[in-house]
This record gives sequence, C-alpha cells and structure tokens, in this order.
Amino acid sequence: MKCTLVHQIPPSPGNPRNSEGAFLRAANGDILFAYSRYHGASNHDHAACDIAMIRSRDEGTSWSEPEIIAEAGCFGTTNIMSVSALYQANRELAFYFLIKEPDFSSTLGRAVSPDGQTFRAERCEAKFPKGYYVINNDRLVRLASGRIVAPAALLSMEQNRTADLLPHASVTTCLVSDDDGKSFFNAGFDYTTTDAVNAGCGLQEPGILERADGSLYLWMRTDYGCQYECESDGDVNRFSVPHPSQFTSPRSPMQIKTLSGITYAIYNPVPNYNGRVSEPGTWGRTPLVIRKSADDGRTFGPLNVIEDEPTRGYCYPAMLQTDDGCLLAAYCRGDQADGNTLCRLGIAKIRLDTIA
Repeated sequence: MKCTLVHQIPPSPGNPRNSEGAFLRAANGDILFAYSRYHGASNHDHAACDIAMIRSRDEGTSWSEPEIIAEAGCFGTTNIMSVSALYQANRELAFYFLIKEPDFSSTLGRAVSPDGQTFRAERCEAKFPKGYYVINNDRLVRLASGRIVAPAALLSMEQNRTADLLPHASVTTCLVSDDDGKSFFNAGFDYTTTDAVNAGCGLQEPGILERADGSLYLWMRTDYGCQYECESDGDVNRFSVPHPSQFTSPRSPMQIKTLSGITYAIYNPVPNYNGRVSEPGTWGRTPLVIRKSADDGRTFGPLNVIEDEPTRGYCYPAMLQTDDGCLLAAYCRGDQADGNTLCRLGIAKIRLDTIA
C-alpha cells in the first residue's frame, strides 16, 4: 500500500496535546481539518482545550497554520474536544464537539460556517438526562432520513469525577437530533457488560454506520480483546444484543466509514495478548491498519498497515476521500517523548488503488 505521512502537529510548550479531529470540504474546494488543541501545561483529557482548524488547498498534501474556531471559555468551561464534521441542511459547514461542563456532565456544541472562513460557535440544546457522554471524533452521522445520530458512551457525573481512581463500565447509547443539530435527545436503548473481564470498561466509544439498505451497524471498544457489535433494521431505539465482532482489538477505538461506495475500517488489530511487550505511552495501540469492504461493511479484505512503529501508539482516526484518488487518514501517533499517544496528530495520504 502506498501511504505517505504528509503532516504532523506535535506538542510544544504551552500546547501539550493535539488530538481527535475530523475533515470537511468547503465549497471552494479547501479541505478543512478541525481538532482538539490543548493549551497550558496538562495533556489530561479534562485539561484546557479549544477547537483549532487547519486547511489544505492541494488535496491534503500541505496544510496551513492552525487557527482557533471555538473557545471553551465561550461555553463557560475549560474543555471542548472530540470533533465531528457534518454539512447542515442548508449546506453550511459544521464542526460538532463535546462540551465538558464544570459539573462533570457533558453536552454538545458546534462551530458553524457558511464558507469555511468565519465560524460562529453555539450550543446544541441538551434534551437528554444529565450525565457524562463520551462522543468520539468523526462519529456524528447524518442518516438518509436527515436525522443526525451521535453514538455515545455514558457515565454518571459521579463516575466521571472518580474515573481516574476507579474503573467504571460505560453504557453505550445514541443521542439523536431531528432538527438539524439544534437539539439532541436520548435514544431509547442502552447497553453495557458487567462481567469480571470487562467490568472496568463496559461498552465504550461507539461508532455507527448506515448501510445502503437503511440498516444500522454499531460497534464499541471493550476489554475482551475485540470490538463488540450490534445491528438494527434502521430503528435507533432498537439494536440487537452486542456480541464479539471480527475485529480483534485492545481497548482502542475503531472507525468505519463508507466513501464512494467502499467501506473502510481503521483500527488496531492486535490486542494486548499474554507476553506482548507494550512500550510506555502506547497502550498497545500499534499497528494501525486499514481494511476495505465492497459489500457495505459485512466482510473486509486483508490488513494494510498504515503505521507500525512499536514505540508509537495510534488511535482516534478520521477519514476523507480526496479528488486525486486518495484517502486522508488523521490519527493520534504520539510516543513517550510526546507525553503519550494522544499528544501528536498525524495526517497520512493513502492511494486508494493500492489498498488491497
């Protein structure tokens, strides 16, 4: 596979972490990439973070300097992060993100632009019960019906307060919008697992795929050594019972997306098996691979390695297809010198015709 690392955003003094982004193309052809840009001294998940954006005018080969498009302070908090990208019904550009509230709950916000040049930051109304909802980057999906779905993993506010001290099992659910992202409500289902193997994880960091026939596929990370999965005939309130998938994995996120009729999966295929040596700061999240499917994500071809340095961890991928026959993949690729795997962003450009 022909894969080139075209851009990196490393940590620096006063900017200890750059992570979790999403791509969107503006009407003038620019490719925009928005991401979580931490500032201050800490790279912790709850540390100070705003939303930054870079742009490319040559199909992702080179990138501009970052600009801030949404500040946490505008929402009365210190941390907004985990960007997803959608077009609004009127074709405005929108980068959605998680707002981590001072009371240890979370809600959603977005930075909206008519042209990709100027952005307005606004809250989405939260019509769901208070709690700490984890929504990964590049996760929000607009269904064929126009409905927006944000797959989420839920902890209580008290569990979020003690997350660094005690393991807690996350509950997978979906937040749903029927008014073009103005407000979100909770879908009528929730799933987790509580056995001894997975008690400290539950079903975390879900993602969702709508297939051509309108059915829905939902996947989640676990401590079972694989991703779990479940399906629906299209009803976001009713999924099958989650069960092991074909995707082996440590406790690490996977991304699946359909682009021009081909479905791609990016993930870490090697779990932390007994005897494996995991370098500090990588959490076993190497290698990073991509696989493709021609049957709407039901079966996948062989593994194609994007990166496999054993000292780096790779996670939180985002994808966009370019107009020159390539796929852009953005992901965290930090090592111990950076702080950990979450602290450095990379963007790779992959030739589509070289993915087996």
